[in-house]
Amino acid sequence: MSGPQQEQGPDIAAERQRVALAWLDITIQNFRANIKKLKIGSTGELYESFRGALVGAAGGDELKLRLVYALQGMYVDMGVGRGMGAGVTKDQGADYRRLRNGKGKLHRHQRKAKRWQSRQLAREQHRLGELMSDISGRTLIATVSMGLPKSIEVNL
Repeated sequence: MSGPQQEQGPDIAAERQRVALAWLDITIQNFRANIKKLKIGSTGELYESFRGALVGAAGGDELKLRLVYALQGMYVDMGVGRGMGAGVTKDQGADYRRLRNGKGKLHRHQRKAKRWQSRQLAREQHRLGELMSDISGRTLIATVSMGLPKSIEVNL
């Protein structure tokens, strides 16, 4: 009985890797679509910065993926980050008042969060969990069915 399980193990690991890499490609496409839809960035730096890779797969037990994008994308998602440097203070008088109001907010830039990442990432992680659960469920059913007897004899 150990023979079929050893044959089945690499197939499951390969299928998990295949599904994970496909999920990663689709996730990157969805993030890029969100960036286009929300018209984020004029240089395209964030759009082009997406990279995905399979970092590690330890014999099918653990699968690690890496999704990398430009740091600025996090600030756009939260609606923060643009303004004067840390060295500009109220003590500088005219420069400060020219660019900021009494509360310290910039006159010319009203920042709003453009949620391109946070909601999408939650959806994508949930979907990956569903896909991996489906693979595990099919594996469990196949393992149990291999262990069941092929014929049953009933004596009355």
